[in-house]
Amino acid sequence: MRFPRLFALAENKGVTVREMARRGWIDGGDAWMWRRRLLAWEEELATEFSSLVSPIVLQDHVLDRWRWILDPINGYSVKGTYEFLTLYDTSRKRGIYDAAWLK
Repeated sequence: MRFPRLFALAENKGVTVREMARRGWIDGGDAWMWRRRLLAWEEELATEFSSLVSPIVLQDHVLDRWRWILDPINGYSVKGTYEFLTLYDTSRKRGIYDAAWLK
């Protein structure tokens, strides 16, 4: 969502994060497969992206799963969402909304 231009130019849209990390995030790494040569400003985006993801360490023994911010223990439920939308303070809803939907 933050780098739609890079996603549009990527040839390997279906590759997993794990595979990208294995191939190498750093600029020029084998993870990057572009449909064409990047323009200067697109290269800057790729550098910014690399700087954000390069410190991330993936661990094989840790379960990778989605976490529902309203109920991180039990996960998503229609009941929980309904209660949040109908019972909770509007200012809290706004903060969650802003976090969920990038402008």
